[in-house]
Amino acid sequence: MTSDSPLVSICLPVYNGENYVSQAINSILDQTFENFELIISDNASTDGTSDICRDAAARDGRVRYYRADTNRGLSWNHNRAFELARGRYLTHLGHDDVMGKEYVSQCIAALQADSRAVLSFTTPTHIDETGKVIERFPNHNPGASESPSKRFYDILGDDWCHAIYGVMKTAILRKTSLHGGFADADRVLLAEIGLRGRFALVQGHLFSRRVHAGASTQKYRNVTERTTVIFDPMKAGKVTFPRLLQASRLFSAIRRSTLPLDECLSCYCALLRWLWSEHRRHLLDELCHKGLAALRTTPKTRPAGRCAADLVCEPAGFAREGLLSPALKTY
Repeated sequence: MTSDSPLVSICLPVYNGENYVSQAINSILDQTFENFELIISDNASTDGTSDICRDAAARDGRVRYYRADTNRGLSWNHNRAFELARGRYLTHLGHDDVMGKEYVSQCIAALQADSRAVLSFTTPTHIDETGKVIERFPNHNPGASESPSKRFYDILGDDWCHAIYGVMKTAILRKTSLHGGFADADRVLLAEIGLRGRFALVQGHLFSRRVHAGASTQKYRNVTERTTVIFDPMKAGKVTFPRLLQASRLFSAIRRSTLPLDECLSCYCALLRWLWSEHRRHLLDELCHKGLAALRTTPKTRPAGRCAADLVCEPAGFAREGLLSPALKTY
């Protein structure tokens, strides 16, 4: 990061988003806070997305557009955008969502007012295809506690993960394992950030998330399907363990934290309590049924020297695989 770097990096990962991406871009460029860069990471879109993004880059020097040669999935695209970021603070925006004009300004002010906060966000509204408000959520901050273990448990139990679109301290994000290649990776990342500091909630509704038939959570309800189709297409056709990968990443996050021993133990207890109450059936299903399916794979399809247990116990940083691939073009 140099002295002439923008203060904020706004990352906009997109794939085939021609219906809404221009609205997302315009909401960013209309921010009252102007010291930012907009990084658009296009995951090899096949529709008109590329033309829209190139036009935005030509109109405004703060826009940096990158296009991948092949679709490597949502997790790779988010992590690639982060890799390109230069700002002290960072936020993501879905290609179908929109920011209110004061969103970045107020989130930055909240972080600068509280040195112990590592992320600031605002409770969003849900909008439909036309931009009409269909739901307004009550203010809720799962990362408010002074206790890391309580923050960890509360973030894991938060249904919506609204804070994933908050403004974060880039230095804190660099200490995490970023987005994993499995469904609900945003929850895992938020929980890991929460181990390192509390969240600040900006009052009001300055951010809108769009609900529409084409959204991934609407099209793919099953976590295995979301993992192989959306988060990591390289897993397509393979036996996957999204819940086990999620649990493994969470255990790793606690192990890699710098918390005191007693607080680490409290975090492990909180994680076990959450896994037992929310996911024990799914975890047993993956261990028993998918584990047996993985054991039945032939030597021709299974990498030499690896067994089903290896497929479950992926390294904590596996989502970084391919992260540094240079197959992007900048415009």
